[in-house]
Amino acid sequence: MNYWWDGFLKTTFKKFCLLILAGLGMGTLLLGLKPWLFSASEPVVEIPIAVTDIQQAKNGLWLIPREGLVETSDQPESFVFRLKHLRTERLPVEINGYTDDSILVRSDDLRAEDLLVIEPGLIQAGQAVAPTAGVDAERLVHLTLLAGIEAAMAEDLDESVRFISPSYHDDVGFNFILMRKFLERAYEEFDQPQIELAEPPVIQIKGSKAVALAQVRLTAIHQGRRNYLLGDQDNSNTIFIMLDGSPGSWKVSQIEGLRPLGFEGGLLKHLGADLGLPLTPAEREHKNSFCMPCRQRMKERFGTGS
Repeated sequence: MNYWWDGFLKTTFKKFCLLILAGLGMGTLLLGLKPWLFSASEPVVEIPIAVTDIQQAKNGLWLIPREGLVETSDQPESFVFRLKHLRTERLPVEINGYTDDSILVRSDDLRAEDLLVIEPGLIQAGQAVAPTAGVDAERLVHLTLLAGIEAAMAEDLDESVRFISPSYHDDVGFNFILMRKFLERAYEEFDQPQIELAEPPVIQIKGSKAVALAQVRLTAIHQGRRNYLLGDQDNSNTIFIMLDGSPGSWKVSQIEGLRPLGFEGGLLKHLGADLGLPLTPAEREHKNSFCMPCRQRMKERFGTGS
């Protein structure tokens, strides 16, 4: 038995697998307790809002609803709040004219796919929001997936777990509280994660449940070298992401199909044993058989493990 490599698996390799899980929003609830009781910070508070599409009039000119514009006497300019990764982003605009129910504004930053906050009121820039009107469920699921990916690439722990359902449950057995601890360590160990969707996710929704089929590649820098953790140059990792819905919000409740370094999902079960997950005697015996293949794959991709 190579004890050096066994220790390596319990630190470095486990951490990048957990980084994979972070990027895809894995987590669940431990012992029926609220996960935030053991978190280092408070959960992200999402403000319910209504949003609306905008219409392009010509280059740089946009028709927006009157209730989407903010004009105050103590502000030198008019502005709007648009949705960016399910947070609000303040954009200044120049008023060019009025119609019965719309305003023609000039902005070089607005895009045709943007959603604006309706009657923004006292909402601040950067506020986490839950759109309860003005966007359909499929689009909101898509926005949730993109926001979770952005949070992972920013290595933002609080924002990453924002998109995890407290009732997460999968066949591996990872739980929310322990995952949060190791996600923090993963973000410390790996630099500049990059998550790529080979194509837009295929999303199916039935009531308050959604399933997204995604083709994912993930790279990160480890000890100065960037390489693939999910998928590779020629192939992506096909995963299924299940989400639970509530008014204005979708949260990841289960993930299937993760293949870190190209290995099957059983490896995640064995890594979970270090978190306190129970293994059968056969699973404990099988765990040792992963050492040499993982060591070789790490050496091939990151130049480590020799």
